[in-house]
Formats: sequence, structure tokens, C-alpha cells
Amino acid sequence: MKSALSRCFPAIILFASFILSACSTHKHPISTLPEAFTLEKIFPTASLPSLSFDAGIIASTLLDLSHSQARLIVPVSDGLIAALDAGTGTLLWKLQLPCGPGQQAQLIATPVMIGDKLVVSYQCLEQGVRTRHQLLVIDLNNNRVDDSFPMLTFAAELPTADGKGTVKFNPPTAYSHAALKHLARAGSQRGCVYAAFGNAADVQPFHGWVFEIDMDAWQQQGLTKAINNVLLTTAEADCPVKMEYGTQEMICGGGVWAPTGPLVVENKDDAELFIPTGNGQVDLARHDYANAVLRVKPGLKFDAACDADLCANFNPFKPAEACLASCENLFIPRLAAGNAPIKPPYHECDDKDFWECLAWMDYDLGGSTPVKVMLSNGKAVLVQTSKDGGAYLIDAEHLGRQYDRLQIAPLCGSPTDLCKLSWAGMIVTQPVQTQIDGDPVVVIPAFSADQTHASGVTALKIVLEKGRPKFKPFWKFPDARHPEALKMFRSHPSFPVLTTHLGNNGEAIIWIVDIGAHGTLYGIRAQDGAMVAKQNLQGTGRQLSMPLIVGDTIYLASKMPETGKAMLEAYRIKSSVQ
Repeated sequence: MKSALSRCFPAIILFASFILSACSTHKHPISTLPEAFTLEKIFPTASLPSLSFDAGIIASTLLDLSHSQARLIVPVSDGLIAALDAGTGTLLWKLQLPCGPGQQAQLIATPVMIGDKLVVSYQCLEQGVRTRHQLLVIDLNNNRVDDSFPMLTFAAELPTADGKGTVKFNPPTAYSHAALKHLARAGSQRGCVYAAFGNAADVQPFHGWVFEIDMDAWQQQGLTKAINNVLLTTAEADCPVKMEYGTQEMICGGGVWAPTGPLVVENKDDAELFIPTGNGQVDLARHDYANAVLRVKPGLKFDAACDADLCANFNPFKPAEACLASCENLFIPRLAAGNAPIKPPYHECDDKDFWECLAWMDYDLGGSTPVKVMLSNGKAVLVQTSKDGGAYLIDAEHLGRQYDRLQIAPLCGSPTDLCKLSWAGMIVTQPVQTQIDGDPVVVIPAFSADQTHASGVTALKIVLEKGRPKFKPFWKFPDARHPEALKMFRSHPSFPVLTTHLGNNGEAIIWIVDIGAHGTLYGIRAQDGAMVAKQNLQGTGRQLSMPLIVGDTIYLASKMPETGKAMLEAYRIKSSVQ
């Protein structure tokens, strides 16, 4: 996080030509491929202009089907909630989130929809400083704030690991970026909502916070019963720093800021939350769990379940592999056998160990949400990507067991080519998954803020070798040898979305937007990485936004390059194969 933007606009994967050449099994010069789909613009058009907004659309657009007429719910960053007609993009209603006099609402986190209720987390700013963080419910039947859920202001105070002090939730250094998540619970009408916080820059003191809100208790018993439990990722009362950037010294931190939020997995009899944390201090003895993935149950009570003997005298700069491998509910990233050390092109880490380099370069793990993948042998794994350019393969039942790590993206820049966004790292996303020829496949998007490395999308198979899961490179898009590969994906793309219901044969297609002066929407066939659709957008597209696909229509947040105003674009996806 080398700037305040580093928590709002993180990065996604880079590709070097030699890695692309070595890993690809399918080559597709993108300009000569037949396209299996065409895209017809629904709006904006001359006859169907799309509504524009003065502020950006950072949170992802949602679909409201609580009425006979499909609506698009657009959360605008200035706190405006707008409902648009899904067919025309025209405004149906709008609502401004409330703040105090002289304050401005800021909405970054994607809300969550529970039936006809929209739950929204946002922050109130006064002269640019976050003064409080609020949660409210919008009644989508009546298009207004639902007063049966009193306005909730987030607050918490938890003890430090030694019990000698307390840590307070601090609004100015907390930031609501992670998508809200909902969990249905047996015997509950509306279940629980999880709201997570990190920070927007490396200004200390900051921590990672996750709040569990009991929706029924909030509505029926009021504010005192609304917050059910709270998780604190770094239990430190003091966060003294000497440097400008508060994570380079590995102090406090551990923000929960992945734009796609924690992973919530609903099992048959129970549920789990996998919570990725940002950079900062990792110290088991002090209950500091930065740069990690935590597994918790509903209730947010966390026990790393590490072996006490193996983890005695834990060293955050050189943690013992045996200790890390013993932690049942905590994953701490590390290099795998055969991985080369991380060596940024400007020698920043020549004198640093792996974990020091992650902190120094802002290559934290917490920008990406993992995906859980079931294998053919009945076992489950997590795929977690990181800003360091690596993809990690983890035992989903015992997080300390790291099966594999593959460096799918080289570090941005070269000795003669300055990385324009070094703080952004290489990966911030949530992979999408499918199956090809019986093997699980995960697909990961990327960008490269230099002029040296080809960039785009990579696919990895997960195979079993002697019963042990392993990554197997599958394909890359585009072909690194094609001239356009050094021009595409120069900034943060959208998140990927996978469909299987389009076309004549139900093939898995990945849809992703490359952001630019005029963005480009690509459809990529999961079977082999072939481009099956390409559409130049009217606007720039929107980085780290989730495209919304409803039936045969795709909706995309975008920005008009001439005015800077935000809007939605919509296209009908038509199969060109008869």
C-alpha cells in the first residue's frame, strides 16, 4: 500500500513471455480467431441512453428480482443507491444514504441482498476523514430505508493477546472495502451478515476487523443485540512505526479488504468462513494473523490450532516450516520446493527474507478471496492467489498443509522498465472454477503495469500426482508472442465471471473486461483459452467490478472517458454458431 489508492484499486496478475511460453499448451493469436458470440448493445444507445452518475461505481451491481420487473441495483461511491430498469437502463428510483450535517457518504463495499432487503455498509466522511462506519437496510418493496432495522454504527473494543490492554475499532483508519457476505442459518429468518474492514492506506494504527450481524436480533431486539460477534486479526494496542508506510515494519495491520470479501462455505451441517488478511505483523504468540487465511466458524471464535511445541519461539521473519504446516485453521504463505526467491527488479529485497519482502513490497495475501475446489478423490482444496504473483494450493481441511505454489506472474518492471504501479503487486481477484476432461480448472486474470511483460488470463488444472494435488499449467490468454499481448491488460481488469448456459453446447466461457480509454469485453473459452467474443465498450469499463450476467445479457460498470461520469453498459450475448 504505497498510496491511499492501494486499498481501493489493487492489482491482478502479470505474465512474462518466458513463463507464458513454458506454461501454455494452447496458443491463440487473438486477432485471427473466429468468434462464437456477438454482442448487441442494449444500452447506452442513441434511443436508450444510460443514466450517468457523477461519482464512480466501485461496488458491484446487483440484480433485484423481488418485483415482476427486473431491476439493477447500482451502489454509487458517493452513497447513492439507484435502481435501474434492466431492459432500458432508465432510473426507477434512487436513495441517498444518510450522514450527519457537513458529512459525505462513501460506498465502496458491495452490498448484500437478502430477499427483498438490501444491506449496505458505508462510511461517513468529514473533510475527507472517516468519522464513522454505518450499516443500514433498504426495503426494496417500498424503495426506502427500513426503519425496523435501526441505523447501526460499527464499534468494538477487544482485549490484547496478553490481556493488559484493549484495541478499539478506529473509524479514521478503518475502511469498508470488502463485499458484505450473507449466511443463512437454521431456525433463523434472515441469517447473519458479515462486514469486514481494513484500511485505505498504510496509516497506523490499523487492524483487520470482521463483524457478525444477527439480522433477526437486529430487527427484533435492536442495536444492542445486532452485533453478534467480532473478530480482530492483530490484537495490538500500540502500533508504533518509524517509516512512512506502516506495514513495511510488519507491525499490526492484517486488514480484511479483499473486494470480493471473505469466502463463505455452507456445508451440509455447518458453515465455514475463510478470511484472507492483508500485510502487517504475523506473530502467533501475540495473536497477530496478518498475511494469512483464517478459517472460522459462525461466531468468529478463532483458534489457529498450531502445535505449541513446533511453534515455540515463533520468528515472524523466519517462521519454521514445521510450525506453519502444523496450523489447522491458519494458512501463512511460503515458497514451495523449486520456487525461486522473490527478487524485485530494483533489488529492494536482496537483503530480505520472503516474509520481509512481502511486507516491504506490499505483496500481501489479503487482496484476493480464495475459491474452494473439490477433487476427484473427494478431498477439498483452496486456491488462494496473492499480490506476489503466486497461486497457492492449500488443503481445505488443514490450512497449514500447502500442496503447491506456482509463480504464475513475474514481478512487475525490469531494470530498464519502471513498474508504474509497484504497490499494486500482481494479483487481486477471486478465481473462477470449472472442470475440463474431469480435472478441476481455476482461471485467474492479471495485469502488468509495465511495457515488458505480456499479460492476460491464466488457467491452471489441479491434478493428482501420487495422490497429492498439484497445479498443472493449462493455457494463457493472449498468446505472449502476439503483439497485442504487450498492450492488453495494462491496468486492473474486472473480476472474471464464468457462464455455462450460453451458446449451443453449454461450454464454459469466462467473461472479463480489460480496462482502457475504451474498455474491451472478452469472452474466453475455458476448454482451451480461445477468444470467442470481443466487444469494444463505449466507456472505460471498471476495474475490480463484477460483471453481472442475467440470461443472455451482460451488465458492466463503466466510465465515460470524455466526462468521467459513471454509467452501466449492457450487451445481449448472441451465439454466432448455428
